[in-house]
Amino acid sequence: MKKIFVPLFLVALVSAPLSAVTTLSTGHVDIFEVHYDATVNPIEFALHIHDHATESHFEPADVVIQVNENTLFAPPSGLVPILGAEAYILPASQEEGMLYGGVAAEGPLNVFQSNRFTIRMVSAGSENPGNFVLYRFSGGGSLQVGLQSVGGAASHETFTVPINGHEHWNWGFSAPGTYTFEFQALGTRTADLSMLETSTELFTFQVIPEPTSGALLLAGMVAVAVAHRGIRRLV
Repeated sequence: MKKIFVPLFLVALVSAPLSAVTTLSTGHVDIFEVHYDATVNPIEFALHIHDHATESHFEPADVVIQVNENTLFAPPSGLVPILGAEAYILPASQEEGMLYGGVAAEGPLNVFQSNRFTIRMVSAGSENPGNFVLYRFSGGGSLQVGLQSVGGAASHETFTVPINGHEHWNWGFSAPGTYTFEFQALGTRTADLSMLETSTELFTFQVIPEPTSGALLLAGMVAVAVAHRGIRRLV
């Protein structure tokens, strides 16, 4: 696979963000942060986005999560049927020039079953350009899938996050373009087994395509430098 060096103005054209309050594309961001607080009235139970760089919390509908063009990796073999031989992946390790996507939860212990909240994919956009998988590897090296959508339909809908815990997963997309999902958080109270749900929140991911020589020619540019690059693999 060849890597094309792109003038800055062309990158700006290719990666122009959607009209949203905030676009997050690099740094440590908890894409899912569940927050429960019973000390306020009414009780707060919410799912939002936390940008660690600015210590800001956002309503998900006000944010575009940008998956930059430098995130093209070879997915694990078990996900090739869903993501393809190459996919745009935000890795579970912190890498330069791409977003480091986390999952976190805050709340009291011994109030909810198993001291965990559940993240649920309510829906996947019918016009999503490809498939999506949230995955990681266990300490023993086995593949774990948290969420998955195929063909615009949720096929793996839920995973759990420990209360007062913080985790990192790989966020894989099979094709560039704009993806939308609705997510919510849930918790089951230990005392009476009642279910508590957050509002359903809209999340938008913008996956920027890796530039191609054809795209440069259409833009009236001539490639001046070409470097050979092997496909990177996440381990």
